[in-house]
Amino acid sequence: MVIDKSTPTQVMDIWQPRWKDRVALIAKYKVGTHNVITFSKTKSLPGEYYISGEAIKQYPIDNNGKLDCYAVPLDALEKLERK
Repeated sequence: MVIDKSTPTQVMDIWQPRWKDRVALIAKYKVGTHNVITFSKTKSLPGEYYISGEAIKQYPIDNNGKLDCYAVPLDALEKLERK
């Protein structure tokens, strides 16, 4: 996915995905129209990833122990490039 640098995005930093089922838990209250996700403590997923707010809302809601989160499969995330 290619996004212009001036496009407003909601940036989320996730430490690690849930590896047992390869899912990123994205906090429900943080979801915006354009979402940029980085994995800060995982060397195997470098860079930024993109998913739209409409796409996130199609996935089931799960709980991470504290918050309600969308359980988004890693395959649904697109590598992000900014122009």
